[in-house]
Amino acid sequence: MKVFLPLLLAALLGVERAHCLMCFTCQNQKSNWYCLKPTICSDTDSYCVTMSTSAGLANVVDLGYSLNKFCSPICGTTSISFGVASMGTSCCQSFLCNISAADGMPRASTPVLGLGLLLSLLAALLRAGP
Repeated sequence: MKVFLPLLLAALLGVERAHCLMCFTCQNQKSNWYCLKPTICSDTDSYCVTMSTSAGLANVVDLGYSLNKFCSPICGTTSISFGVASMGTSCCQSFLCNISAADGMPRASTPVLGLGLLLSLLAALLRAGP
C-alpha cells in the first residue's frame, strides 16, 4: 500500500490537466438577457467572444441591434464606428467571462449622429421641392 500511493500520485501529476473553457453563447439576439446560455467549449477553443452590431441615431431612431456570443480558437478584438452604425468584438479567456454585452463595444458619437440626421432631412426637403 505504501508503494501504491506514491505511484498513483506520480501518475496523476503526469496526466495533462483537462481544458474546460465555458462561455455564454447566443446568435442574433436583441438583448443580453437572451445571451446567458452557458456552453462548454471544445478543446481547440481558447476564447469567449462577444460581438455586437448596432445602427441608429442616439436615442432618437433605433435601426437595429444584434448580439452574438460564442467560443473561438482565435481572438479578433475590433471596434468600428461609422457614425450611425457600429460593430465591436471583444474576447476573454476565463470561466463565463463574456457575461456582459457592453465591454469594449463602440458607441456612436452624438455629434456625428446629429449631423447625419440633419443631412438626411436636408436631402429629403430638397427632393420634395416646391
